[in-house]
Order: sequence, then C-alpha cells, then structure tokens
Amino acid sequence: MNIQHRTSNVEHRMKNEDKRSSSYGFTLIELLVVLVIISVMAAFVGPRIAGSMSNMNLRTASKKIAASLRYARSQAISESRTYVALFDLDKNRVVIRAGQTAQKGKEKNESGDDQDSRQTKQYELPEDVRLDKAVWGEYEGDSGFFRIIFFSNGGSSGGELVLSNDRGNRYEVKVDFITGTVRLGSSEQ
Repeated sequence: MNIQHRTSNVEHRMKNEDKRSSSYGFTLIELLVVLVIISVMAAFVGPRIAGSMSNMNLRTASKKIAASLRYARSQAISESRTYVALFDLDKNRVVIRAGQTAQKGKEKNESGDDQDSRQTKQYELPEDVRLDKAVWGEYEGDSGFFRIIFFSNGGSSGGELVLSNDRGNRYEVKVDFITGTVRLGSSEQ
C-alpha cells in the first residue's frame, strides 16, 4: 500500500502542476486585445501632442520676437542711436540692426571693424510658425518687408505683427509708436 500511495501522490502532484502551468501567462487573444486598445489610445493622443508642440512653438517664437524688440529698444536708448527691426514676411525672418548714431557715419572699434556688423542679430522662425501680417497705421501687408525703428529717446515707428501656426492659432506683437513698449497677446481670428 505504501507504494501505491506514493504513486497516487506523485500522480496527484503532476496533475496539480499541469493545472498551475496552464494558468500562468496570457493567451494570444488577450495580448491582441491589449495591443488594439493601446493602438486606439495612441491614435487619439498622438495628434493632441503634436498640436501642443505646434502651439508651444508659436508661443515661444512670439516671446522671442517680443524679447528681440525690447532688446532693440533698450539698446537704442542706452547707446543713443536708432535700432531697426526688419521683418521678412516671405522668409519668416527677423533681423535687428543698429542704425546711425548722432555723428552720422560708421563707428570703428579698437580692431578697426565697424560696430554695425557686430550689432546685427537674426532670428529664423520655426517651420510651423509664420509671420502672417504686419500692420502700421493704414498699411497692412502679408508679404515683403516690414520694419520698426526704435529711436534713442525710447519711442518707435510703431506697428503690429501677427504670427500664426498650422493649426490657425495666432499671436500679436504690438509696438506702441509713442513709448516704444512691446506688448504680446493671443489673437482671435
């Protein structure tokens, strides 16, 4: 009986191990269901993330242009010379350049280089952001060049720029013609 008891005990253990091993892991159908759920979620979340990046690029570009214009105004005041912000609406580019001083002519530094070449700053907008239009008084344009001049007394020629992205969002950068202050805000269409 002892041998028979041992044999039945071993058989019982083997059956239990078979049951346990079959309960571990996932079936192919379970794995496919999970993959389908992940795919559906990625299809909905992916475009939202891309849209957020586009909006972030627009906001960052607008802030950078506003900061560049503030820089031009502050340099014009501190150096007692005009500064020009030139916007190329076709190539989506901004160039900030020092203008003439009160002495009318190019100044040379110790190395003999002219100061104007060192004081030129250029900024290219990201691909998904564009200079949509420029407004100055009655003028409103969406192509060509637009410039804002900052004077040594802190004033400016004034103007307004509208930046937009692929998703239709817009930001406005406004420069007051009397005080030369730069304001940034989102725009409604």
